[in-house]
Amino acid sequence: MLIKLIKYDLRAMGRLLAPISGVLLILSVVLGFNLRGQFDTENWTLIPIILGVLIVFLVFFALMLTFVLTISRFKQNLFGNQGYLSFALPVSTAEHIAGKFIASFLWFILIAAVSCLSFYLVTTISTPALVRKLAFPYIRQYLEANNISIPVPEILLATLTMAIHGLFHLYAAICIGHLWQKHSTLLGIIAYVVLSVLTSRLLFYLSGTPLFAGHYLTGTVVFYLVFSAIYAFICWIVLERHLNLD
Repeated sequence: MLIKLIKYDLRAMGRLLAPISGVLLILSVVLGFNLRGQFDTENWTLIPIILGVLIVFLVFFALMLTFVLTISRFKQNLFGNQGYLSFALPVSTAEHIAGKFIASFLWFILIAAVSCLSFYLVTTISTPALVRKLAFPYIRQYLEANNISIPVPEILLATLTMAIHGLFHLYAAICIGHLWQKHSTLLGIIAYVVLSVLTSRLLFYLSGTPLFAGHYLTGTVVFYLVFSAIYAFICWIVLERHLNLD
């Protein structure tokens, strides 16, 4: 049943996000071809400038829309009128939370990947020689020659855990806000800010302890995973024991 919930949320969010992603990639290809040869001339046309501004706008719009859809679907499906139907299904509370989280998380990753691919298409099509010069083998050789070490796996893992924490942080704030039926949105915003301050201050204090000494990225990953579990538990408690449907 969890798979069905994930598919349903992916499709619901994809009705808006998939077309935007497609348009973004198409505009990136068009901009790449429009930029070919223009770096060597002084006579720039307005078309590449307009396309570039539009692509940047679409990237930010897609990210913001994903954020808005994440909030709206969680609120409407679990706390709004649709909550009666959602909780009438033979699905556990944990599956509802997991389904919303996985669908939103996958869409955030997809939008981030599309944004990176958009930039790659523009640079590859417009300046293929520059891309070849900056290819990964050359970057690796440069780093090795200058004894520069970048812990890419650790950075990616820390980024993913921060994203996981961010989603559960958002869900926990929504759930806390809905402990009161009146002004639930305002109280959810206040809860989000309070949790943010508490989390950031605790991370700051812990960063000076032996737990983080010499292993800051590892400590950060563990910290965010622990708090993700705490926020997920808050969501479960509110939905399981203190649910107030609008």
